[in-house]
Amino acid sequence: MLNLQTIKNNMEKVTREDLRNMQMGETRTFDLPNAQACDNGKSVAYQMQNLLGCKFSVSTDYTSNKLTITKNAI
Repeated sequence: MLNLQTIKNNMEKVTREDLRNMQMGETRTFDLPNAQACDNGKSVAYQMQNLLGCKFSVSTDYTSNKLTITKNAI
């Protein structure tokens, strides 16, 4: 069973470095400034999957501009 850890981050955007620094099974919630930043963060996560050899699960709350990303092993 994975130990899921939730980390909350107030930031302008989700970066590749944020995704690289996540551990397998880790969940992070990003508080972003707007819906476009949420969409951009989701795109970055899906683009990085192949490079990092993992799968990201992404959930978007457009009402509060929050993006929740979980890094999973393939």
